[in-house]
Amino acid sequence: MEGEHPENLVYGRNAVLELLREKPESVEKIYFQFNTSHPKLKEIIITARRQKIVTGKARLEKLSLIAGTTKHQGVAALISTVSYYTVEELLAAPRNSAPLLVVLQGLDDPHNIGAIIRTAEAVAADGVVLVEGKGAPVNAVVHKASAGALSHMRVAKVKSLVRCLELLHREGIQVLATDMEAETNYTDADFRKATAIVLGAEGSGLAPEAMEFCDRVVRIPMAGCVESLNVSVSAGVMLYEAMRQRLS
Repeated sequence: MEGEHPENLVYGRNAVLELLREKPESVEKIYFQFNTSHPKLKEIIITARRQKIVTGKARLEKLSLIAGTTKHQGVAALISTVSYYTVEELLAAPRNSAPLLVVLQGLDDPHNIGAIIRTAEAVAADGVVLVEGKGAPVNAVVHKASAGALSHMRVAKVKSLVRCLELLHREGIQVLATDMEAETNYTDADFRKATAIVLGAEGSGLAPEAMEFCDRVVRIPMAGCVESLNVSVSAGVMLYEAMRQRLS
């Protein structure tokens, strides 16, 4: 929660409730006080969860720090400063003749999201796709970690990862995932094709139902003692292999 700025928040029960009614797509996350006995606070929480908006509890002192005021009435909503695209929009006007996308299932660390967006922009990928209500919100920490790339990279949001992968299949885009147990090295995949690299959450990896929609699962070889790479490093390895193949 550290690093989020008050100008990106709406606080107060009436203000947050109105925001949920009129512009729910702009809300990244709602923080509320542990004691939620107030009827409007309960209505806010129910409405947010119905709309699959991420919510989190915060102690009074922490909520005041997030909101930048003690007059928050027990609730604060983090507002996105990003204009989101649809996947269809990303594909309708690609940067590359063979589109290159990164799809994130739901990363919990905003630093990882920012780092992936930064690398995606460095290789001129066509977009990064996030799943609504999953993982960390796109907040000031993501902006900082992206080192300005978030202002240039197109970011899309989808309600369902599986439906997103189904759409990519219909559009003729190969879906690649990584797994330590895969038999094929990532360098053997053909990144010159239209490609979507799908990455799972830290720790748990990609959901089994999403794996079923992957055309190919590849591994990144490991020679040392560590068992796996950080997800943003894995994304970097895959993206730069895509750029290497395409430039050659």
